[in-house]
Amino acid sequence: MKISIVVGGRWHAFDLARELHSAGVLHRLITNYPKYKTRKWGIPDDKVVSLPLTLLLGKAMYYIGKENLVMKSQALLHNLFAKAASRYLEGSTLVHGWSSFSEPALHWAKRNNIPFLLERSSSHMKVQCQLLREEYQQLGLHWTETHPEIVAQELREYKMADKLAVPSLFVKRSFLAQGFPEKRLVLNHFGTNIKSFSSGLKEDNLFRIIYAGSLSVRKGIHYLVKAFMQANIANSELCLVGGATAETPHLLTVADERIKLIGHVPQLELVDYYRNSSVFVMPSIEEGLACVQVQALACGLPLICTTNTGGEDLLRMSGVEPVKLDMGIEEYPAGYLVPVRDSEAIAICLKNLANNSQLLQAKREAVLSIRNVSTGLDWSSYTQRAITTYENLHNSQV
Repeated sequence: MKISIVVGGRWHAFDLARELHSAGVLHRLITNYPKYKTRKWGIPDDKVVSLPLTLLLGKAMYYIGKENLVMKSQALLHNLFAKAASRYLEGSTLVHGWSSFSEPALHWAKRNNIPFLLERSSSHMKVQCQLLREEYQQLGLHWTETHPEIVAQELREYKMADKLAVPSLFVKRSFLAQGFPEKRLVLNHFGTNIKSFSSGLKEDNLFRIIYAGSLSVRKGIHYLVKAFMQANIANSELCLVGGATAETPHLLTVADERIKLIGHVPQLELVDYYRNSSVFVMPSIEEGLACVQVQALACGLPLICTTNTGGEDLLRMSGVEPVKLDMGIEEYPAGYLVPVRDSEAIAICLKNLANNSQLLQAKREAVLSIRNVSTGLDWSSYTQRAITTYENLHNSQV
């Protein structure tokens, strides 16, 4: 096989490309990132097609304070990259392309009878837009709608692809709810670098809750902040690790001095924050599978996550059926799954762990058991599952 990746960005595509190269099946990584970036992932220059114009244009508009212009130009920038990328597919025997960047490549694949796996890392586009539109309206904030041409393009890509790769049950359910055929969906949860992210000794006795990601409406941090204040746990703090957004001040109105805004932290330093925390919380309104949850799990942290984060897939890795609690909470050996938009449910889970050291320790041991027994948390395992999908697609075309 000769696999080409088409991605107008980075996401987890660079980890996949590195592992595919190690397996001897990477044909090309076609991206808008420059090669000095792809080298950091160990991908040889001769395997990379770098088309950085659209990335540079987008960054230039953003840095001069024209974020609205970036959103308005989104469809144009995506199409410029997508059309250019489709010119470098010759020699591929299968294409793995990211949604909203793949329509020209899909047409090329159809003309040449080449199988195509489309990657959709978030929920179905219509579901994603609906969830975010509703949340911003509830908060009285303005949401810049996804460009209608991007929405239309994604929907066309969904129809054209041979198979569609999704990272979680949440994303899979969002497609099924839109009438997408289950037989065309492939579920493959993301991985992490389990050598970099590993457990360690906590250095104090503070009940420390950690969140990592952008401080945005989509990530639901306002529900976590409210839950932390409701729980009112003695000797505790909440660490919000990640970059602030224009929305952040509106999401922290009830915060006090126990809530620490850490800011952006490089990946290599993030592990220390995980190791010195008691529990990881992911309160997102919508996303496919937050990779920070995999990192936290690899570091031995129990998870509290909403149904819309992909964390359910990680909690299910224990193989144990959940216990149904009040408030729609599901308890797993390694953590809790809570309804979306429910600060009270998060607060209950936080108090359960803070007030019962034996329960917290049992959940930590369950997390470590998942990490130690399962080989499914690393990028190599993710890639091997992807290769199996490629082989099935390739064989079905023969």
